[in-house]
Amino acid sequence: MNIKSYFEFEVRTTTVYAVLAVAMGYVSFVINHTAYATVAALFVLVAATVLMRFAWKIKEGAKWWLGNGAIAYLVLWMIIWTVFYNTYAVI
Repeated sequence: MNIKSYFEFEVRTTTVYAVLAVAMGYVSFVINHTAYATVAALFVLVAATVLMRFAWKIKEGAKWWLGNGAIAYLVLWMIIWTVFYNTYAVI
């Protein structure tokens, strides 16, 4: 894997995780149950990782996946879920 394609995959995976995190933040708010929302978010995280691994043929280890989107996914998902919860819980 040369340096250009290496960064190309990093940007792709991080972007996919970010978009999924925003979508799952809203879905978690709609689910309105902490345990179910957490399980759904983790399921989407694992499914996205497996699909990207097969679609783009990335053969990196868990450390690479965590560093290139999985941690960002979890943090962004929690932030978006909290924003939706605090915004609409008051209404």
